[in-house]
Amino acid sequence: PRDARPRHMSVGVSFALQRLVARTSRVSAVTRGVASSARRASRVAMAGPDPRALAPDGPQRAARRRLVGAVFDMDGTLTVPNLDFQEMYRRVGCETKDILSEIDAWPEDRRARANAIIHEMEQEALRTMKRMPGAEELAAFFDARGIPRGLVTRNVQSSVAHFHAHAWNLAPFAPALARDFRPYKPAPDALLHISAAWDVHPSEIVMVGDSAKDDVVSGNRAGAITVLLDTAGKWSVATGTGTGTGTGGEDGDGCGGGEEEDETRSDNGRQVSAILEGEMIPTHIVRSLDEIAPLLEAHYDVVAPAPVAR
Repeated sequence: PRDARPRHMSVGVSFALQRLVARTSRVSAVTRGVASSARRASRVAMAGPDPRALAPDGPQRAARRRLVGAVFDMDGTLTVPNLDFQEMYRRVGCETKDILSEIDAWPEDRRARANAIIHEMEQEALRTMKRMPGAEELAAFFDARGIPRGLVTRNVQSSVAHFHAHAWNLAPFAPALARDFRPYKPAPDALLHISAAWDVHPSEIVMVGDSAKDDVVSGNRAGAITVLLDTAGKWSVATGTGTGTGTGGEDGDGCGGGEEEDETRSDNGRQVSAILEGEMIPTHIVRSLDEIAPLLEAHYDVVAPAPVAR
């Protein structure tokens, strides 16, 4: 028939046009992909390398937070716990979470009786004082790097002297601030005083202690790195918050985001929630002092402070 060829040609042309359109679409997609990759490459080049992709010890290692000073709590941190704080609160008749601040507000005669009870119990504790395992090794770690060591305790200065004389073999902690320095922890004043004495920024100090409500809160308020010593494994961190590393949380290696049961734990004589929140969340949680040196080396530049020009 006369119209057979035109139909055949029409089908051929249509097929050719479809192939051309498909090829054009593929080329266009490739072009868009190349352009998109170029734009991403341009952004990366302008932003610089991703610090997370750098080798930890490579020449382009990302800057890390400096750590140039260390401050320790004494009872339960540098020494094995041997003070029954719950019994102290009971005998004194304290009703708040801060026995020292509460007593300061009492009438003189009641305050004198309370201080006598505290003195009696602290003196008894001196007779059984023992150094915490790993304490001298951790102090030697700081000493070898020229890192100054300080101490802040709610105990009395005579107890600090007893510790240095009978339970400590290295150079003493200095400054060593005791109960006569006010306000007490959890106020940050003692840490700020020490950082000023060392002429370093508080953010470059680590505060190590066993009390979330006193040591951790004090360190956090000062802006320091905080390490909570949790030898009994009694603390957890509220889900969605997390600590840094160690036994604690944001890296998913322990206490962060455990079961949120309505439980309490004793913290220096007072019952507080076992789930740490707010100011009580430390930067790191550890189960022993032996964990602290490798932890700090892994996450901070542990360096001696620059000498102060006089």
